[in-house]
Parts: sequence; structure tokens; C-alpha cells
Amino acid sequence: MRMSPLLSLVLAALLALAAPAAAQTAESAGVITEIKPARGRVEVKAAAGGDWRPARPLLALRAGDVVRTTEDASAVVLLSGGRGTVRVAGAAGSLTVPGVTASAQGQKAKALVEASLGFLAGTTKESSQAVLATRSQARPPVILSPRNGRALPDGLAFEWLGTRFARYTVRLVGPSGPVIERREVTGPRWAYPAEAPALAPNTRYTLQITAGGQPTQEAWFEVVDAARARAVADDLAALDQELGSAAPATSKAVMRAGLLAREGLLHDARRVVVAALEADRDEPTLHLLLGDLYTRTGLTQLAAESFDEAQFLLKK
Repeated sequence: MRMSPLLSLVLAALLALAAPAAAQTAESAGVITEIKPARGRVEVKAAAGGDWRPARPLLALRAGDVVRTTEDASAVVLLSGGRGTVRVAGAAGSLTVPGVTASAQGQKAKALVEASLGFLAGTTKESSQAVLATRSQARPPVILSPRNGRALPDGLAFEWLGTRFARYTVRLVGPSGPVIERREVTGPRWAYPAEAPALAPNTRYTLQITAGGQPTQEAWFEVVDAARARAVADDLAALDQELGSAAPATSKAVMRAGLLAREGLLHDARRVVVAALEADRDEPTLHLLLGDLYTRTGLTQLAAESFDEAQFLLKK
């Protein structure tokens, strides 16, 4: 299978934009995609020596680095070069990260994996340190997704902060005026109906949510065209194939979300992470990634809470 033009652009852009992580990722032989300290610890020692240090989500690893676990802790390491994943777990769990050899898979496999890894390694750590906010009990219905960005057209659904039993008015406005309006929508989610007017690709629409006497909340979005959507679907399918059927579901979700987010499809990346969290609530990497996505869409309060949860899970 040939590398798609989309994937080529992603890889080229990563090499240009991930400069802060370039020194880290250029020699990377693996990355930690899942980590659960539980009652023990997950630690890393550099190949060059030195002390053991706590491991963290999305930590890039070089050949010769050692990952170890104690008690009931566990971690999953995704090896670069299309070499799959390795789970390290238990009181005597240990992995010396192998170097990439000539027998490793070719450029396409590396491009698929590194397109996601480069984005994740180069951005999430900085975001998690940049957001500080105070928790609040009462919130207006703030739009979560899609929020000021692009989205894939299939299965489009709108989500906002709210409660299961509250009733909302949802209105969609396009360049020529109102497209659709629904009153008395129960709960903080509404799927765009199949019988509703088709949304034009690469056209800006405004989503408006109103609850009671509170001010109307707004966010814009665009759906990508069919060709772009097919290219993204092909790359995601190829990424899954390169990771292999044995790769854990959470690690696959992390990689898929990284690739989608790098393409600016934050709505779809968030959907992947939220679905993964339903099956794996105690994975710090997912909370860290969700916080990064919230940061990118200006939801600093939610980002802070996601980062707090990731830190809590790492210190349990």
C-alpha cells in the first residue's frame, strides 16, 4: 500500500513543527503509551546510566533504556519501526528497550507510527504544565465538541456541558442563515439527524446552545470534504494494521487520537479518547491527552481537571 498524500504531509509537518521534541524523538526506540503505577512504581533508567526516575505517559525511550515495574504496577511500551508493543508488569517486570534494526519494517510503518508519536511527544507535556484553573461546581452549557475546528462528516454529534435531565434549544446556522433548530433537547448531546439538510464541506457553521434564561453559547465548525475524509479513514486503517491485532486497545486509541489531532480534527480525536476512557478510566495517558485536546479548544477549566486526574492516577 502506497503512503497517501495526507500521510506524507503529516510526516513532513511533524519534522518541521516538533522541533522541541526533535532531539528526543529522532533517536527514539519506543514510547510509553500506557502506565498504571497502582500500588507500585513504574521507573526508567537511561542507557547512559544514572538514577532510576519515575516514568510518565508518552515518555520517549532510547535504545538501551530500561523500564521496570514493582508490585502490581504495569506499563505498555510501543516500539518504533512498526515492532509492536511490549507490556511490562509485576514485581519483577523489566524491559531493556531494543534498538531499531535493519529487519524492522520500512518507511511507511515508521511514518504511520511516528506521525502520531511525534505530535504526542512534542506537545502534551508542555500543555500539561501550562494550564492552571480553579474548579467550579456550577457551569453554564459550554460547547465541548465540535468547537472552533474541523470534523469528519460521518456520525456528527454535538456535545456540551450540561445535565442528563435539562432541556436545551440547539440551533445550527450556516452562511445563508438557519439550517436546523431543535427545541426541548434532553441531555447534553445531540446527533445531527440523517434527514436534516446535508452540510456543505469546508463551510463554516455556527452551533448555538441555549438553556433556560442563560446566554446562548456558540462555537463554529466545518466538516471536511469526502476525499479528505476517505484519506483520513485509510490512514487510520493502515495505522491499526501496522500496530497489529495484539496491540492493546488503549494504546491504539492513543495513537489514533494523536494522528487525528495532528490533522486538526480535534473533535474526532476527542471522540476517540472519550470512548477509550469509558473502557479504561484509570489510564493517565488518556486523561493527559484529553486535557491537551481541551487546551487546544480553549477549555482551560476542563483541561486542568483532566491534568489533575492524570497526576492523581500517577501518584496512587
